[in-house]
Amino acid sequence: MPIDILPDKLIENVLEDVGNKLDEKYGKGDWVKRGYWLLVIVVLSVPVIYLFW
Repeated sequence: MPIDILPDKLIENVLEDVGNKLDEKYGKGDWVKRGYWLLVIVVLSVPVIYLFW
C-alpha cells in the first residue's frame, strides 16, 4: 500500500487557494486562467520529473 507524501486534499486546497488569489489580484482575464493552468502543470510535473531523473 503506497503512502501519500502529500495528501490529495491538501494539494487540491492549495491549488484552489492560489486560483482564488489570482482572481482577486488580477481579475478573471483569459491570460490569468492560462497562467493558472500552466502553473498547475509545472507544479504537478516536478515530482514526476524528479522521480525519473
